[in-house]
Parts: sequence; C-alpha cells; structure tokens
Amino acid sequence: MQKHRLILVSVTISNFLSQLYKRRLWRPAAAFAVLIPALVFAGIRDDAEALLNQHFSADTKLSFIKYDLTPEIKTPIEREVKQRFYSSFVYTWVISAGDSIVGYAFLDNVKGKSMPITFIVLYNTNGSVVHSAVVKYREPIGGEVGRQSWLDQFLGKNSSSVYDEIDAISGATISVNSVTRGIHKLTLLMDAVKTDLVINE
Repeated sequence: MQKHRLILVSVTISNFLSQLYKRRLWRPAAAFAVLIPALVFAGIRDDAEALLNQHFSADTKLSFIKYDLTPEIKTPIEREVKQRFYSSFVYTWVISAGDSIVGYAFLDNVKGKSMPITFIVLYNTNGSVVHSAVVKYREPIGGEVGRQSWLDQFLGKNSSSVYDEIDAISGATISVNSVTRGIHKLTLLMDAVKTDLVINE
C-alpha cells in the first residue's frame, strides 16, 4: 500500500510540473526572481551617493559603475570568504579630485535573517577601508551592525587582513557574520578589480 502511495505522489508531482510548463506559468515566477535584485537596489544609489558626498569634500567627482561580476572574478572570492555575492553585479564608484583618484566605494547586499542588508564600503587608493555604513537595514532586530562604533573595527583592513576577530553583538549573530563576510568579500573584490575600474572610469 505504501509503495502505491509513493507512486501516486510521484505521478501527481510529475503531472503538476508538466502542466506548469505547458501553461507557461513558470515565466512570471522566473521574471520575479530576476527582478528581486533590481527591487532591492531601487532608490539605494541616491542614498549611497548622498553618503559619499558627506564623506568626501565638495570638489570631488563621483563616477558610477554598475560592475558585472564574472564567474572568474566572483567564484574564488566566494570560496575564500564562504559567502555568495547577493547578485550578479555590485555598485561601484571611483572618487576623484581633479585628475587624481582619491578613493573607491563598493555597495552590495548580504542576507540577514530573512531580509537583505544593504551596505557600502569606502576605500583609499591602496585598497584599505576608510569608512563603511549600513545604507538599508530591513529587519526589526540586529540593527546594531549599523552602529558606527561597531563598523569602525573594519577601518584600515585590506585584502590581506584577518576578519575573524570582529566583536560579536548579542542578539545579532546572523547580521554580524553576514556583514563581516560581506565587507571581507568586497575588500577582496576591490583588490581584484581596481585596475579595471580605473580603465573604465
């Protein structure tokens, strides 16, 4: 009897998937999955650039690049940090004053407990962190990762730094781990693509 039930369940699922494909009902779901990163990033660029304008002097220029992540670039970084990139691209800025580049900024998302955390990291021309901020926190708890006193632990870190000594926050373990790995990940990315950003600036 149990065997017949298993066969019946299998046939039912198979029929459901077949009908889903025939009626093309999978297309809206697939389209929605593609739209999710765009929805998360919507309106974020303006917030990020307002933060950059506050941090840098008034005479600096922000050059925005939506940087597409190729597997050759992102896979080794994901393996080292043990965290995937949230999307197939990151927002980047080259900050210049006159004819000289004075810094870079990278914006990305990491997964919190159930919602994405949007954050930005600013670097000097040597690839060291000079500032970081949480641009958008979407959950009711764990928002302490947005406190500047906690984020200041990343100041001066670069692609060769150790990231496992960052202080924990009670009740925000997931957010702490996600943001820490996210900043580490962007710092490795910064080191890998800095030259490319200068060429395309």
